[in-house]
Amino acid sequence: MQKTRVSFVGAGALASGLARSLHAEGFEIAEIVARSSAQSQLRAAVLARAVKASVASLNDARIDCDVLWLAVPDEAVEAVAEELAGRSRLPRVVLHASGALSSRALGSLAARGAETGSAHPMMTFVAGKPPSLQGVWFAVEGSTPAVKAARALARALGARSFSIDAEKKALYHAFGAMLSPMLAAEMTAAERLGVQAGISKKDVRRIMEPIVKRTVENVLGRGAEKSFSGPLARGDVRTIAAHLAALGNLDEAKVYRALATYAIEALPVKRGSEIKKLLMRKAR
Repeated sequence: MQKTRVSFVGAGALASGLARSLHAEGFEIAEIVARSSAQSQLRAAVLARAVKASVASLNDARIDCDVLWLAVPDEAVEAVAEELAGRSRLPRVVLHASGALSSRALGSLAARGAETGSAHPMMTFVAGKPPSLQGVWFAVEGSTPAVKAARALARALGARSFSIDAEKKALYHAFGAMLSPMLAAEMTAAERLGVQAGISKKDVRRIMEPIVKRTVENVLGRGAEKSFSGPLARGDVRTIAAHLAALGNLDEAKVYRALATYAIEALPVKRGSEIKKLLMRKAR
């Protein structure tokens, strides 16, 4: 059975991960379309060679495919859609990969008769080797044919899919932000505290690794309430006061106070009212 021909607009980490993964599963990647700047075209050319596709700018792209998938920054989605809507020829299905925007961002293409939708993988994509999409969840919404196409692509990658309400996309994306970039920010704060405590930069992540992995495993397997430990769970007011005194005016103190305050509301913290008073005091 002939597989869907897919083209991408964009050549960044997300487009690269999706295109390479589909190519590895035997899909024909027809075209990698990027901005006309030298840097964008160079990045597109590298990706195009890897997936045996042609490379083009928006001005000269053929858009000869079954599904066109936009993997561009959120602020560019509508503008790219409007530019594409001026073409005489459009693919049947156009998707975008934004986690925050709904398929309405492709309204100009829908007005031209294209089936439009959004398909966003709940996964982090950074420069380098793309992540496996096996078992990853795609949030999909849009017209029925577009959603059907998105689900088929996800399934071919070994991924799963679920329907997301168009009105809830921004909240869904905030959920994702807390799972990866904000988690990375919290771990950065922890790493810096480790160095402040006298642990070498060479060792600090190795020391972090076992406890971080175990905590994530516990939360995902048992839930946060049953995985919650340490001085907040014990109600150890004296230890928390010592933490706050040691943190002083460090930037990381703000992270500690914010997370501890949230924990009092969301998790089984003993002596929460006493601890909250401590947290509200200004550092001296």
